[in-house]
Amino acid sequence: MKGLHVIGVSHAFGDNKVLDNASLLIPAGEVVCLLGPSGSGKTTLLRLAAGLERLQKGQILIDDVVVADQTMQVAPEHRGVGLMFQDYALFPHLNVIDNVTFGLLGHDNAEAHRRGMKMLDQVGMSQSASKYPHMLSGGQQQRVALARALAPEPKLLLLDEPFSGLDTNLRGQIREDTLNVLKQSGVATVMVTHDPEEAMFMADRIKILGENGQILQSGRPHEIYYHPQHEFVAKLFGLMNRFEGVVADGCVDTPLGKVFARGLDEGRKVEVLVRPEGVILQSDRQTGAPVEVISTHLLGHDNIVRVSLTNGGNGKELYVRVHHSFEPELSKRITAGIDPEYAFIFALV
Repeated sequence: MKGLHVIGVSHAFGDNKVLDNASLLIPAGEVVCLLGPSGSGKTTLLRLAAGLERLQKGQILIDDVVVADQTMQVAPEHRGVGLMFQDYALFPHLNVIDNVTFGLLGHDNAEAHRRGMKMLDQVGMSQSASKYPHMLSGGQQQRVALARALAPEPKLLLLDEPFSGLDTNLRGQIREDTLNVLKQSGVATVMVTHDPEEAMFMADRIKILGENGQILQSGRPHEIYYHPQHEFVAKLFGLMNRFEGVVADGCVDTPLGKVFARGLDEGRKVEVLVRPEGVILQSDRQTGAPVEVISTHLLGHDNIVRVSLTNGGNGKELYVRVHHSFEPELSKRITAGIDPEYAFIFALV
């Protein structure tokens, strides 16, 4: 199989174990995001695949060829790997076209120039071929770095937080442009990020790394978001409203309503996590739990509303995401219900 295959990799720095029996399979043409908090081993896994760290345990294959195990280590320059770091690492003394063609060893000058210009055209930077890195914006430098990484036609492309240095307005467009280029290239791509939104946008599949260096869940973005298999995975995607309860008749009672508890034993103590978009606010309704609005914050495309439960909720505060303008008239009755699609139940120890 063309692409990357990591099998049972463990790695430690002294007594600090950063990866624990991690495995992943990335076919050619697929973009996989490694998502997790700082210290979860994302960048270490990337460096091991690139050959920048010596493998301690496990095996790494690229295009079905072993490039690292406990007995051998293929040098980075012989792995057919393209690297792109968050600081882009462009050579300041070389112009754009010379940066892009720098790694085209074995090509004559004319052939290297043709390949370099083709890649610059693909990322929309051919008009800047004679410029130097300091003359470019951050987004333009990112495009040049991508062209340089893809110019040697690598078997595997590794991206380490490639958009972290870009401002918010530019980041969305650069992500989309980069994804289009990656799909055209057909190269197997691994991208490290700690931004869940970025992973959801870029990835064909997401690998969630926990703080213990293990891969907690792997799947399509939709599967990860709507069917988290671990409390840590659910909480990774932002604010959560939390309730505790006990399974009775296949359900758990919460102040907002019942939630089905599939696969959990009767009498089991559980926690219920509800995403802010899973709390439904209603005006002038006789159903649902009465709430009082504390604050509302406009985020552009939606609002984050903070409410407190007024009857039997001991003033518990909830966060609600409202996908429309929200200017509550406090004289009206406001109640909160629950959308079970955004509610997740996990057994408590």
